[in-house]
Amino acid sequence: MAPPTSFALALLRLDGVGRVTAHRILRHFPTHAALLNTPREQVLIRLKGVAKADALVARLFDEEAMAPVFDAVRTALQIHAGRHVRVWTPAAEGWPAGLDQLPRAERPVTLYSYGTSALLAEPTVSILGRAGLSSVAFETAQALVRHLIGAGVPVVAGAADGFDVVMHKLCYTQRHPSVMVAASGLAKLTTSIRPHASAIVGANGLVCAPFDMHHGPFPHDDRERALTQAALGTAVVVVEPQSDASDGARAPEDKALAWALDAGRPVFAIAGPDTGALSERVHRLDRPVDFDWVVAATRTNDAPPAAGDTPPLPAR
Repeated sequence: MAPPTSFALALLRLDGVGRVTAHRILRHFPTHAALLNTPREQVLIRLKGVAKADALVARLFDEEAMAPVFDAVRTALQIHAGRHVRVWTPAAEGWPAGLDQLPRAERPVTLYSYGTSALLAEPTVSILGRAGLSSVAFETAQALVRHLIGAGVPVVAGAADGFDVVMHKLCYTQRHPSVMVAASGLAKLTTSIRPHASAIVGANGLVCAPFDMHHGPFPHDDRERALTQAALGTAVVVVEPQSDASDGARAPEDKALAWALDAGRPVFAIAGPDTGALSERVHRLDRPVDFDWVVAATRTNDAPPAAGDTPPLPAR
């Protein structure tokens, strides 16, 4: 029978099965064998409300009809393996647990990665920002990354020119691992980003994406990239956020900050002149002395005891 990864990928190839439906099926039936070993009536009950559930369940129980789907998935996985690309799905061993905290409608069904996969199990700091930052905030973000390099903490950043490239370049020039999260399939990385992706992998880092290899790029996928990036970090740092309220968020980074707060992640912000009101749960990084709190948060998964003024640092 097909392993969990093959089943998840096969589901995404079926008409009418999107992310939400795939997650619903996988929550009850992590493998095709688990589904086939369940009475059809019980499967239908668990999929109540899914559009055209009768036809979908009939297709899933038709092993002859599903065979070519699994054959196509098997071929694709062999090609990916030959290119050293690993494909992760929710029930597969090594699936990053942080992704399971995302709402099912926002949670990826797949994660494609190239490089040092073990980084996804390590404590990391996700740094989210974009072009157009104030010079003070940009310099503070770079100082934070240098501090994280010195502390041996891997950095998770995006895959856009400008801010993201600088964050990664600081890492790979010091042979320090970072994780690049793309807003498209890995095969669709832009020409300008490819050399940096190669340098990241060469420094024992990882390049990953929550999209099929040849997906995109599409502007609307940047929100999923930001949420995935935040979910992969033990602690989350947003540079010059505009809002931490989900109803007022105006950029993917703001959405990621709002989610991280709701999920109970340690959340930090490098504020700027246009930063709006921030929740007291967001710890501001105004001085280099504050950076130790970010390192501590990755090791304890706890936020600082108070936001605003930095409390006394713990003894070293």
